[in-house]
Amino acid sequence: MRARYILAEIVQGLWRNITMVISVVIVTAVSLTFVGAGMLMQKEIIELKRTLVQESQVTIFLCSPHSTAASCAGGAATDAQIQETREALKSRTLSPYIDTVSERDQAEALAIYQEQFADQSFAADLTAEDMPVSFHITLKDAERSDAVVQFFEGRDGVDEVKDLLSVYAPVIDVLNQSTVFAAGLALLMLVAAVLLVFTTIRMSVANRRREIAIMRLVGASNLFIRVPFLMEGAVAAVIGALAATGMLWIGLRYLVEDWLAGELGTQIVQVGVADLWWVGPALVALGAVLAIGASIVSLHRHLRI
Repeated sequence: MRARYILAEIVQGLWRNITMVISVVIVTAVSLTFVGAGMLMQKEIIELKRTLVQESQVTIFLCSPHSTAASCAGGAATDAQIQETREALKSRTLSPYIDTVSERDQAEALAIYQEQFADQSFAADLTAEDMPVSFHITLKDAERSDAVVQFFEGRDGVDEVKDLLSVYAPVIDVLNQSTVFAAGLALLMLVAAVLLVFTTIRMSVANRRREIAIMRLVGASNLFIRVPFLMEGAVAAVIGALAATGMLWIGLRYLVEDWLAGELGTQIVQVGVADLWWVGPALVALGAVLAIGASIVSLHRHLRI
């Protein structure tokens, strides 16, 4: 009986303040969408860094017949230059930095190139002699890649030295800046949502003062009187959180998985719809906690029992 009464009071309270409730839902949905986007971007940053650390972080490309670098003026790298690179990678100078080294010969490079550009006619015209020998290095400390890069840059027979962490540093910086922006905007919107919940509960209390007085007279407990008000804000916030989860699903499904993952590859874009299994509940919990907190403060100020 009490549960049915409380449920009826919640529904009536939401309907009486329907305009404010809709405002709470919209503002909460927008703010929690930014919160969720920030959480997903941070996960992407963590996974991207982990991938780069697990993969070869520094790649040394030796000269091929088509190299134009000054260090390749003598043409393709000779056997002596290839052997010199092997020995340098095993030297005491570089051993404090290097964890593992894998060598990719010209035949392997050709197979990978033709697989990547299988839909291009020019890929079939290349031979193994056109491809460079390369060395793929993982580091003991990914932040100390400069030592390896500087050691090999400009050496005879070395065409290019790529530091993957440096290559993707601009992408990581953009993601970090976007996270800060999303967090700042989300904070402002969450403050607005909390204030709206506060105002909604105050209006609801004002509209039901007579009912509250009667409930006091018949001996209703403080908790029994307060629960419907607490749940009104929580329900509006949870609906907003569910709407935020829906908007994130649309963004992840069509913008991230269908477009970004197709353009950059799934090795780089590592967030997707599956992440909503943990982001969604987190947003619902956050929305409910903030709404209940705002309701408690509002009731403390405007409902004297």
